[in-house]
Amino acid sequence: MRPGLLVLDFDGVVCDGVVEMAETSWRALVEVTRSHVPSARGAELRARFAALRPAIESGWEMVALFGLLVEREAASDAALHDGARWAEARDAFMRAHALTSRAVAATFDDVRGEWMDEDRDGWLARHRFYPGIAAWLTRLVAGGQLVYVLSTKSKRFLDALLAWQKVSLPSDRVIGRAEPKREKWDVIRGLAASHGVAAADVWFVEDRLPTLVDLRRHAPDLAAMRLFLADWGYIFPDIDLPAARAAGVPVLSLARATGPFENWPR
Repeated sequence: MRPGLLVLDFDGVVCDGVVEMAETSWRALVEVTRSHVPSARGAELRARFAALRPAIESGWEMVALFGLLVEREAASDAALHDGARWAEARDAFMRAHALTSRAVAATFDDVRGEWMDEDRDGWLARHRFYPGIAAWLTRLVAGGQLVYVLSTKSKRFLDALLAWQKVSLPSDRVIGRAEPKREKWDVIRGLAASHGVAAADVWFVEDRLPTLVDLRRHAPDLAAMRLFLADWGYIFPDIDLPAARAAGVPVLSLARATGPFENWPR
């Protein structure tokens, strides 16, 4: 058994870019707040950022997270594992600095783009593809598997990273952030319709459990779709794994993901 359509989230499923995300967030924070972050705190802040990366959904939130870490003691970080408390702290930070998500998102993208344009090799080197993923994607493409990569990251960054790893996924099967924003389930619904694939034959791998739960809630027409939580991605294991099992969402390991489809959990 294999999927008629396989859709993979990018960050946290295909690629780990948390080092780049932290650096871009730092640079963007300086731009939007005109503040100075002592370089001596760099290692501490990057480590705290990486530990809290699972709280993030969109790029602009990373800037708010980095800003919060600058202003708060590390002892308060654990509270941000809770989604509601994270949202409250994020929004308070944005209000305190008179920032909007749109403006921060634009700065974040500009900073990332300038970095890639000025130092492409250095920018790429701040990423790593999860072990075996690039080779697996290459095998899927060569074997004729219908597979898409889906992300809230701008497409040009996705294209650069996939090319760096020599993954020759057709360009139209790499879907980046859309303006206006489209929910992932709307994108997947459109892909399934355009390829004539029934919902039961669509498999979606995502590392953000709320996205999978929301898909079930907001897209009942896709109820038959097979959803998988990637346990190697940006998750809080003590929170997300038991929550996934309680919600009936299969948890997928990296070893099983890159192996035969017949061995994927049901």
